[in-house]
Amino acid sequence: MRAPALAVALLLVLLLASPRAAAEDFATVGNVNKLIDVTEAPQLAPGDTGTFSFLFNSTYTDPIYNVSLNVSVYEYATIDGSQRVDSGWSYPYPVINDTSRGREWRWNAPIVAPGSVTNLSFPVITSADSDLMPHGSIFAQASYFLRFWLEFDGGTAANRTHYTFASRGFFTDAQWTAATNASNTNPCSPPWCRGNLNLTKLGVDGVLPDSAFGVLEPIPRWPFYLLIALAVFFLVLAFLYWVEENPGSYPRVEAWWARARGRLRRALPARKKRGAPPAGEP
Repeated sequence: MRAPALAVALLLVLLLASPRAAAEDFATVGNVNKLIDVTEAPQLAPGDTGTFSFLFNSTYTDPIYNVSLNVSVYEYATIDGSQRVDSGWSYPYPVINDTSRGREWRWNAPIVAPGSVTNLSFPVITSADSDLMPHGSIFAQASYFLRFWLEFDGGTAANRTHYTFASRGFFTDAQWTAATNASNTNPCSPPWCRGNLNLTKLGVDGVLPDSAFGVLEPIPRWPFYLLIALAVFFLVLAFLYWVEENPGSYPRVEAWWARARGRLRRALPARKKRGAPPAGEP
C-alpha cells in the first residue's frame, strides 16, 4: 500500500512543481490579421443591392467571450478626392443595415469556440439618385470604405482580460503618424508595440484590416453599338464600290445596286443646270 501512495504523492509533487503553460497572447499580429477574412466585397451599379460577406475566424486555442463586432462605413472616395462619412454626411445612402436603415452593422456572440469559423454578411443598399447618394461618374468610380471594431474577453474565468481591436478607419492621420513614428516604436516591445505600431498611441490592443465596396457607374452601351453599326455600314459601302470596279463578279448585287442608285437619284431633288435661266424668264 505504501508504494502506490508514494507514487501518487510523487506525481502530485511533480505536477505542482512543473511550470504552468503560458497564457495565450490574444493580440499577436498573426492572430489579429486573420480574425476577419472578407469573401465577397460587392461592386454595384447605383441603385443595386448586394451582399458583403466575410468570415470571423477564431484564431485562438481558447474560447473567447462576450464578442461584439461593429462594421461601419467611414469614407467615400473617387479618383478626384474623398469625403468622410460621419455626422456631417447628409445623404441617406448607402445603407448596410436593412433593419435600422443605417451605416452600421453589429454582431454579438456570448462565446466563440476556439478554431471556429463563422459566416457573416450584411446587405449593401445603394441609390441611383445622386441627390441621395454620391456615386462618382463613368470616369471616376466610387468606393465606400468599411472599418471594423471588435471587443471580447479572453483568458480563464478567474483571470479574464478585455481586448479591443480596431481597423485603420477609426484613427486620424495624426494618431497613425504618432503610432508609426520610429521614436515611439524603437525600442518598444509587446504588448505596447506590435510590429511597427505603438498601440498605446492608438488606445487598442491590435489593428484589424479595413475593407471596402464599390459603386460603379455603368458605361453606356449605345456608343459601342453605334461603332459596330458604322463599321458594318462602311464595310458594305466598300464592298459595293468593289462590285462597281469589277463588273460581272456579282451580277445580282451589281443589278440591285444599280436599281438602288437609280431610286436614290429620283428621290433627290433635281439640280438646276449651271447657267440655266430662272423659271419664268425667256
